[in-house]
Amino acid sequence: MTRMTVPVHAPGVPDALRALCDRLAPLRELRRSGVRDFSAQVRSVLVIASSSRGGSSMVTETLRASRALLHLQAEINPFLRLAGLGFPDSGTGSDRLDAAHVAALAPAARRLLDEELARDVGTAADVPDPEQFALDVAWRFAVQWPELPLDPLAVADAARGVLRGAPSWDPAAVTLSVLRGLHQQGLPVSPWYYDLPRDLLQREAFGAPSPRAPGRLLIEEPPFVLARPWRRADPADLRERTLVIKTPSNAYRLGFLRALFPNARLRVLHLTRNPAAAVNGLYDGWLHNGFHAHRMTSPLAIGDYVERCEDNRWWWKFDLPPGWQDFTGAPLLDVCAFQWRSSHQAVLDDLDRGPVEGLTLHFEDLIGGPDRRIASFERLSDWLGIPLDGEFRHSVHHGIAPVAATARPRAGRWQDRADLIGRALDARTLQVADRLGYADPTGWI
Repeated sequence: MTRMTVPVHAPGVPDALRALCDRLAPLRELRRSGVRDFSAQVRSVLVIASSSRGGSSMVTETLRASRALLHLQAEINPFLRLAGLGFPDSGTGSDRLDAAHVAALAPAARRLLDEELARDVGTAADVPDPEQFALDVAWRFAVQWPELPLDPLAVADAARGVLRGAPSWDPAAVTLSVLRGLHQQGLPVSPWYYDLPRDLLQREAFGAPSPRAPGRLLIEEPPFVLARPWRRADPADLRERTLVIKTPSNAYRLGFLRALFPNARLRVLHLTRNPAAAVNGLYDGWLHNGFHAHRMTSPLAIGDYVERCEDNRWWWKFDLPPGWQDFTGAPLLDVCAFQWRSSHQAVLDDLDRGPVEGLTLHFEDLIGGPDRRIASFERLSDWLGIPLDGEFRHSVHHGIAPVAATARPRAGRWQDRADLIGRALDARTLQVADRLGYADPTGWI
C-alpha cells in the first residue's frame, strides 16, 4: 500500500489520518471497482451549488429516486480529506480548491481519490449484494470514527451477522445493531451523531446527545450518513448517466471539479433560498450537536456559540469561505449571513465568467406546494434530459421525508427570529439577495 503524506497541523491528527489510511487498505482490496481511471471516464456531471441549509439535501435525495442518474452515497468531502485536499491540508486556508490542485496532486493521492470515488459512485440497488453492503458499512464506520481502533474487517463481520438475522435490509437497523456491539466493547460511539429520528434514539437508551464533536479528527461531518444497499457504477453508466455531486462547499470548487473530470460535460444547478430562512437554518445548525466541519488551529470567539460548549471554540461548522478569518469573533448570526452570501457570490462569479451551463431553482418553489414542486422538477428533468417516471415521479409528486433537519420543517420558521436576523442581513448580504431575486422580503418563506 502507498502511504499518503499528510502535513502536520495539530498534535496527533496526522498520525490518526495515516492510521486510518492503513486500516482502510484491506477494504480497498475487497471493495474493488470495475472502473479504471474513474474521473477520466465520467462524461456528465451535475453540481448542485447552494449555501449550507439551502435545500440541497432535499433536492439530492429526490433526485436519488431517478435511476437515470448516478450519485455518491453521501458527500465528496471525505474523499477530498483522505487525499489531503481538506482544510488546512489544501493550503488555501479555506474550502476553496481550483484546477491547480488537481494538477498538483501527488500520484498516490490522485490514485487514492480516483479509486475511492469509483468504489462509491452508483445508484440504489434493486437486488442488494449483502457482501458489498457489509463492506460499505465497515468503510463508513471507519471514516466516521477515524480515531477509534476499529478493525474494518471485524465491523464487516458484525454487519454480515446482522444481515443474516435481519428480516429486512434497513440501514438504520443495521447501523444501530453494529453501534450497540461497539458500544458494548467500550468504544465511545454514539448514534446521536447519525441522521436518525430522535424518538428512535431516545428509545435506544444511548443517553443524551453531546454538543461536543465526535472526535478531534473528522473525515465525514455529522450527522453521519447510513450505508445503504448500493449498485456501483460500471463504465457504461459513466458514459451514459450524469453524476450528481452535492456539497455546499463546492461553491468554492467549481474550477477544481471541472479539472477533476476533464472529459465531462459539467452543469451547475444553482439552488437558492432567501437569506432569512437559510441564515436561520445555519444558526440552528451551529447550535445543533452535529455539522462540525473544520477543527481550527486557533480558538474561535464567535458570540452565542463558543460559550455554550468549551469544545465549540475549536470547531467551525458548515462550509469555510475565503475571508472567514474576519468572523472568528463575530456574532453567530453575522457568521451565518457571511456564509450565505459568500457561497452564492462564488457561484454567481463562476456563472459570470462563463461559459457555464447553469440552471437556477428557488427552494421556495420546491416547498411552496405540490404544483410548484412538480413544475420545478419537470423543468429540471427537461434540462437534464431524464424521464420523470417511476419512483422519481412518486417522490416529486408526493414529497420526501426531511433530510438532516434540525427542527420540524415549517414555512416561515425564520420569523421567530425576524428582528435578530434582520440586523444580520447587512448591505452586502441584501445586494446578493437582490441578484438572486429576493429583493422583496414580503415574499420570503
